[in-house]
Amino acid sequence: MREPSPEGLNAVDRRARLFPRSWKDFAIRILFDDDLGGVRCPGCCEVFRTRAELCSLQADHIVPWARGGETTWNNLQLLCGPCNLAKSS
Repeated sequence: MREPSPEGLNAVDRRARLFPRSWKDFAIRILFDDDLGGVRCPGCCEVFRTRAELCSLQADHIVPWARGGETTWNNLQLLCGPCNLAKSS
């Protein structure tokens, strides 16, 4: 089954392990806070501002894929590497 995605993004099989790169890029654009000048990691609350910092954010399953979480737009969050790693522990 293909998961509908935000307008203009590729659909993806909800059982796929990884989010498409285009979804991460789109999430960065919609989560970018002009007042903060960046995107806040929901895990540690650090704000990522530069292009390199934004590129380092990782598309993560809110409900972990290993626990049955699907690869859907509503199950996507952007985490920094340390927060994503800590979540996996």
